[in-house]
Amino acid sequence: MPIVHHRRPSLVSYPMWLGARLILKPTLALWPINRAGLAGLFLIDRFFAVGPSPKGVVREQMTLGGRPVELAMPTGPSRRDSDTAVLYLHGGAFVVCGLGTHRSIAARLSKSLELPVFSLEYRQLPSAGVGTSVVDAVDAYRELIHDRGYRHVVVAGDSAGGYLAAKIVEAAAEQGLPRPTAFVGFSPLLDLDLGTNPDRSSKSDAYLPKGKMARLAPQFDKGPIPLSGRRRVQEIDPAKFPPTIIITAEGEMLEPDVIELVELLDDAGVEAVAHSYSWQVHAFPVLGARHPETLNAIQATAAFATRAIREAKDADHRKDQRAG
Repeated sequence: MPIVHHRRPSLVSYPMWLGARLILKPTLALWPINRAGLAGLFLIDRFFAVGPSPKGVVREQMTLGGRPVELAMPTGPSRRDSDTAVLYLHGGAFVVCGLGTHRSIAARLSKSLELPVFSLEYRQLPSAGVGTSVVDAVDAYRELIHDRGYRHVVVAGDSAGGYLAAKIVEAAAEQGLPRPTAFVGFSPLLDLDLGTNPDRSSKSDAYLPKGKMARLAPQFDKGPIPLSGRRRVQEIDPAKFPPTIIITAEGEMLEPDVIELVELLDDAGVEAVAHSYSWQVHAFPVLGARHPETLNAIQATAAFATRAIREAKDADHRKDQRAG
């Protein structure tokens, strides 16, 4: 089955879910959708940026595709190779978060996969719409492939970053770039018009308010670069996708889209699996390093991505042998 259910939540999950429901969801519902309200959200990332540095990795500031990135590399001896990397796209509804808020998840992935993880600071609202964010993500991917010498790149992201990772998959096929080695999504946004979809509800979501998504949606089409391709990831040709793993919270607003995508990929013969965790909040792997469900989700993600990388390398080896 492409859907794996985890229905024995840890005790710490209940207060986390209730706290998000009672505090975070009303705050998000009331937050103003105007330039001042959106612009002030950058302070959240600045706050996290001055926090303690993750252990077990070294960090380096650089650029990809003309945008700032933070590279996380595992310390100590490892089995890592020199031609494989992860490109991570942070979430935040295209308006909030950045390198600071997602430093921990990048470090956890780097340590688990024993690979370099490039976390991208793409342009977002209120200065730029989703089309611009997509171009920044694709340009970073292109540079990793063409200029940085990475033969295998896993694209990963949470929430809005998951949408950008999927658009890299679409753009790679259309622009003749090598297909990503794997796609990883933590509660990925798969439909820009989710807020106006009458078949979707946020009643059981711990903190995402559907009404706010509907009011935010018109901002997504802001320039300077228009969005190209599909607005719904489920409408991208499934054959374009690499092996795919998605982590979701059971009952969250985005989960029906996740299930739809995974089933479409599975029907098309693409290796795809979704792990659904009960009593969790949207994009929970980003939030807590010592949270049992986060540890389990990262372990499942690392095992899946490692296998996809190994199979891609085996395919390359067979191809090289035939060419020789």
